Order: sequence, then structure tokens, then C-alpha cells
Amino acid sequence: MFRFQSIKRLTRGITIIPVLLLSLFTSLLFAGQADTLYILQTTDVHGRIYPYNYVTDQPAPYGLARAYSKITEYRLKHQNVLLIDSGDLLQGTPLTYYFNKIEDTRLNPMILVMNYMGYDAFTVGNHDIEQGVEVYYKAMKESNFAWLSANGVLPDGRTFFEPYTLFEVNGIRVGVLGLTTPGIPMWLDSTLYPGIDWEDMVQSARYWAEQIRPHVDVLVGSFHAGFNADYSAEQTDRLGLPNENASRLVAEQIPLFDVVFAGHSHRQIGRKGKTAPQKDASNFLQFTERTTLLLNAGSWAQNLAVAQIIVQPTDSDRLPYKVLAVDGWLEPLNDVPASKAILDLALPFHKKTLEYTRTVICTLTDSLSAAKARWQDTPFMDLIHQTQLHFSGADISFAACFDDRFALPPGAVRVKDVYKMYRYENFLYTVEMTGQQIKDFLEYSARYYQLKDGKLKHNPKVAGYNYDMAEGISYKIDVRKPVGRRIVDLTDLKTGQPLDMKKTYRVAMNSYRATGGGGHMAAAKAKNAPIIFKSDQEIRNLLIEYMKAQKVISPRANGNWKIIR
Repeated sequence: MFRFQSIKRLTRGITIIPVLLLSLFTSLLFAGQADTLYILQTTDVHGRIYPYNYVTDQPAPYGLARAYSKITEYRLKHQNVLLIDSGDLLQGTPLTYYFNKIEDTRLNPMILVMNYMGYDAFTVGNHDIEQGVEVYYKAMKESNFAWLSANGVLPDGRTFFEPYTLFEVNGIRVGVLGLTTPGIPMWLDSTLYPGIDWEDMVQSARYWAEQIRPHVDVLVGSFHAGFNADYSAEQTDRLGLPNENASRLVAEQIPLFDVVFAGHSHRQIGRKGKTAPQKDASNFLQFTERTTLLLNAGSWAQNLAVAQIIVQPTDSDRLPYKVLAVDGWLEPLNDVPASKAILDLALPFHKKTLEYTRTVICTLTDSLSAAKARWQDTPFMDLIHQTQLHFSGADISFAACFDDRFALPPGAVRVKDVYKMYRYENFLYTVEMTGQQIKDFLEYSARYYQLKDGKLKHNPKVAGYNYDMAEGISYKIDVRKPVGRRIVDLTDLKTGQPLDMKKTYRVAMNSYRATGGGGHMAAAKAKNAPIIFKSDQEIRNLLIEYMKAQKVISPRANGNWKIIR
């Protein structure tokens, strides 16, 4: 059952011991018996290889090419090095979209690069699952490293991905357990993960950690979930789902891990640089038998997380080493030069992506701006609504403004501009909802507004991407009224009559919202509303297709909703 991969990496020359180590580590290392294991982590890379932003068409201070330069530095200095990633790899840039969905028969560029970089393990993230089983299964089969997710369980009790992987690094036995956020059913349709049940992280971790710990010197958690358990607890509780961000809960309740690496939240955890002062000890959990280190590299390969584990030989044949101390930090990569080897390796994919993103699709006669999209009806949102209504044949459309900084001047519109306009890879769904459910949906969305001392503000507890606006109906939002009673004068634009609270309407929305994202459908008591249409393309692609067909677009808004205060 417990099979170890033997890793014996030898560097040219001798192992260099850094001068500026904490006194504890220095004394241990020079005691003549201790050894050091380094575990390096990236997470939430989201398709970034080149230090380049394909949407702005400008260089950027991130990417795996930069990370590899720092990884190489560690490998040349130290023999005992493992490299892991904690998920959300296959989504996030035009590069990943193009080679996942358009030119999809080639070796996945993300996997090509990670194989070259020598990754040892990868934990599956929700955005990897979002790409569909054909995409992530192909990527997994192309990988030279294990794909992990112990809590992704099939109906017969097996896990779809490997639950853990084991290494013997120059004699040090290391186990890496992977877990994926069980919040996936809030955002993704079950057809993207056929038959997989995303179990509670704490329960799953307890079972597997107790199985693995007796066989390893070092136990590592690589979890695609944040340390911030309270982030969406209210929403997951309402939906009957396990906690979305339970990485810290696992570390606190199961004191068997030496290091827990988190992801998903994009929140950096760990001091910046090995020699930086440790401002607080909140990412070190002290237990009777061990200290557990908590780290999160953040996102987009802007940092490399480093766990340093000091081990000492034992007299036991079963477990040859015991952990004496752990330390960890983040290595910022913004000033690290990109590896030429990675740039050369990925160059054909980079060039093809630039060709794709710079393709002209239509012309704008006037500017298109999202600056006021959350405060009044705008041509920007109406263009999204028109696209959704056109391809779905629905009566009503719900949509949110993802970035209110979006602005586009008159002139040529390129593919990269639509990526700015619609940043997420949602599909278009049509669901059946009653008039009452539609009103309740809008009431829930209208929590976005607060009226304080006569000033209209947004509710900081409601993210902008969770404020949906509607088309196909007209309505007013009376912010003077309490939440839940703000939507007034709700009218069906086709008939000019008040929306029938008992009638069933066809409503277009993105797949994230239709499957429960944001909590709108649950609030509207429409969690089980029939889904009668699912697009075979992402909404962003539908926007590109719609705008191409228009050729020339003169942005206009019909003013179907407004705020009363």
C-alpha cells in the first residue's frame, strides 16, 4: 500500500548552507547528524507561464518562468528539495483557454512546462475541474507528477484522483496529502465532475493522515482551500456543504502535519524572505508532539513558498528520521529574471496566444465603459444581456459587472478586450423561475446597496461580482426600504404588464449563478429550479461570436432599471 518514490537529486559541487539561518537551525545543522528538507510551493498559477499579461498586452511581474529561476537556485544549493503546486493551474489566461478549447490536441503547455520544471505533486483545484473532465483528464495523463485529491470520492468509495503520494528524498520519507475545496457544487455543474462527491476536508484529512503518518518522517498537506474558514461559512451552511476554506481547521484539529500549504484564496501567508522578521507566529501551530507550519504562496507565481524542515536520524528502522524544527517564508519573484529555458520552451504557445488575443472582431462607434454599471443601466451591461438573450432564447437575463474599471474607446475591438469585459469562463444557462423567485433573486442582489446618512454606498459584505442586474424586465430599487422589500414596479417588458408572480419565465444567467454561486438561487428558493438550456461555449466566446456578427456596434442602454433614494 505504501510505496515510496525514491528521489536522490545531486547538485554540482557541495551543498551550500546559507549563512543567515536562525540560531536554532544553525546549531542543529552543525551538530553533525541533522539534515534539511526543502519543500517549495506554487499555487493558483492560473495559466501564467510567461511574465506577460495577455489582456493588457504588457509585461508582468509573475509566471512560472520566473519561479523556475528561483527553484533552480534552491536545487543547486540543496540536495533535498520537493516541488509541489496546490491547484488552479489550467484556467485563467487566454493561453490556457486557447489550448484547452481551441487547439486542444497538442500537449497542454502548462503540463509541458511543469514536467520540465520537475514538479513532484499537484493538488486539483476547482478551476481545473471547471475546464471539464476531458481537459483535466488529458492533462493528468500527460503529467509526470501525481494529481492529488483525497476528498474527491466516487460512488464506490474510490477517489478519482490519488489521495496522497509518498517520496523518499535521500532517505527522508515524505508523504503529501492533497485536498480540494468541497465548495465546488456551489459554482460548477455536476457534469464537470461525474459522480465525484467532494467530502468534508477535516473528516477526509483525519482518515488519510492517520493512515499515512505512521509510515513517514514528514507529513505535508497540499490543500486547494484557504485558511480563512469564515469566508463563505454562512453560504456553505445554507447550502448544506462542507466548509470551503478549511485548511486551517484541518491543521488545528488534526495535529499530524508538519507543514500545510494552502491555495484557492490567493492570500499570501508567510513572511516575505527568509531573513525578514517574523511579525507574528499565527502561521505556526504549536502542539505537544510537533509544530505545524502554515504557508500560502498566493497566486500567479508571484511568490514561491518555502518550507524548511530540519530532521535528525533516529534508531528506528521503520522511521529513520524525526522532525526537529520547521520554518517557512515566501520568496517574492517580481525581481527574479525569467528562465530562458522556460521562455524558449513555451515560445510557440506564447506566440500563438498573442495571435489569438490580437484578433479584431468588430468596431465600436462610441466608448464602452463599466464605471457606472453597478449604479445605473449601461450600454456595457446591456451588451452582455443582449448576448445572453440572443443565444438562450430566454425571457429575462441576469448578469453582473465583473470589473467596473473596464473601459474601451471607439474603434477596433480585439479578442483581448472581451477578456477584460468578461473575465470568467462561465457557461450560459437558462433556468425556469417564477415571477416571485425572480423578484426574490433581485431582492437578494439589492443587498449590494446601503443608504447611510443620505449617502448611497455599496455593502462591503457583497462583492461586486455578486450584484446581478436584469434585462427583459424593468424595475426600481428603493434603497430607502429595508433589504428584502426594495424591488418595486417590476414589469415584463414584452407585455408592459406587471411581472406575474405565479407565472414561470425562462431566465438566462451564467453557470456559476445557476448552480448556486453567490447564494442567489437559494435565497430565491430556486436552488432546484429546472435547467432547460446549457451552452456548449463559454459566455465570453458567445460575446465574441455575437460582436463579430454585429460587425459595427453602437453602444446603447434602454434604462430598464434605476435606484430610488
